Amino acid sequence: MQLDQVDGSERDLMEVDPVRHRFPCCIVWTPIPLLTWLFPFVGHMGIATSRGIIYDFSGSFCVSEDDMAFGWPTWYRQVDPNTIDGGMEAWDRAVLDASEEYKGHVHTLFCDNCYCHVALALNKMRYGHKRGYNCFQLASMILFKGRYVGIGGFIKQWFPFTIIILFTLMIIIITKVELINDSLQYLNTVRDRELSLRACKIPVLENLGVTKDQFDTIDLTDNDIKKLENIPSLRRLSTLLMHNNRVQQIMPNIGEVLPSLKTLALTNNNLCELGDIDPLVTCKKLEYLTLIGNPLTHKPQYRLYVIYKLPSVRVLDFKRVRLAERKQADSLFKGKKGQKFRNEVVKKSKVILDDEEDRQSRNLGVEDEAIASASSLAEVERLQAILQSGRIPERDWNHESIGDVTDEFEKNAKESNGFVAEQEDGNDDIPSPANNDVPLPADDDVPSPYRDDVNDDIQSPAANPPQEVKLMINITVHVGIQ
Repeated sequence: MQLDQVDGSERDLMEVDPVRHRFPCCIVWTPIPLLTWLFPFVGHMGIATSRGIIYDFSGSFCVSEDDMAFGWPTWYRQVDPNTIDGGMEAWDRAVLDASEEYKGHVHTLFCDNCYCHVALALNKMRYGHKRGYNCFQLASMILFKGRYVGIGGFIKQWFPFTIIILFTLMIIIITKVELINDSLQYLNTVRDRELSLRACKIPVLENLGVTKDQFDTIDLTDNDIKKLENIPSLRRLSTLLMHNNRVQQIMPNIGEVLPSLKTLALTNNNLCELGDIDPLVTCKKLEYLTLIGNPLTHKPQYRLYVIYKLPSVRVLDFKRVRLAERKQADSLFKGKKGQKFRNEVVKKSKVILDDEEDRQSRNLGVEDEAIASASSLAEVERLQAILQSGRIPERDWNHESIGDVTDEFEKNAKESNGFVAEQEDGNDDIPSPANNDVPLPADDDVPSPYRDDVNDDIQSPAANPPQEVKLMINITVHVGIQ
């Protein structure tokens, strides 16, 4: 309230005096230990008379007078008596009536508390010529229109909360740093210094700066990373292995922070559109790239677009890029006709915000139902291919005809009481779980450091990703039990 709105005779009476704890015609607020430390906007509220005496509902059948529970106020909101019918007398009468009434109330945390006591007083006096005040209105009134009693009040409210937040962040950072420091660090088979962070359930890339740019290879296989971002400048890093994650976005300046990146393995991730690989244009030294198992590999002209967009790539999906493919890609995507074709074919995935990621996570309930409905090993293989492609199986995914192979396996399963013996007949129609639906490169497609007939200037890309057999084992056991 502005004191110039009050008559001169009342000016002295309306002065707030934090030293003497006098808050005339004020709604006051003080923090509650432990509770306010965790939730800084949750505290204890009271209301003062025109003489500054505080009344607060401090417990069941108890209204404190000039002895506020949990300490003296740190926040206050002074009101204008001119907005009350009857002035200060009406204010005092409403405060006393509400206090007398609440001496017969049982204190509850949510339904009948100190906020309700103050709201009743404001409703009785018709503050602002209206009624209907509630806990939320009082909280917003203090939050947006309140004032601190001084520096001490500000510190009393925010210092414990700040300490808890800083301590929590420090624990998180130390934990992540220890994870990196305690991970395997070794020289791999191609004499590169490698850091292994496999299967650590890492959801977000962060704190890679603690590696101090001392590694040529970082292995982040089998984690839960959704975005390839938050990477510091690592000028030495030449190989990044990201198999079996959920990567769906790549940071636009990845080439600037990883200028020496030569091998990038993104097998079995969730890159959906051709435009999602456009940020890799900044990686001028990128030679080996694998995108097998991503939905974008099923897009038309996928391979030619990647070859056109990333001219430095020599081996794509474990197959050498031929000169004929480069010419075909240039003829398809260059020029005005190529620009028009790119506009029709190339799209980018919608940017997913952090708060949308949980809502768009995979529906495990549908997957569990699909696993339970698999009745043959052929259906198991088909379900595994659907899940690895990043899709959710439909309800009738196993109602389609899957050929004579399914009938044969069902017949064998019935004859052997649900168990099917392994057959070593070299039949490629039924893939082994170890294959993981990832085609192995032919000898003439990918150079290998263990062959003598390749040039020394062509090095091998990253090794094949580790085989993801947990899902296959679970499904196979389920089918065997049935």
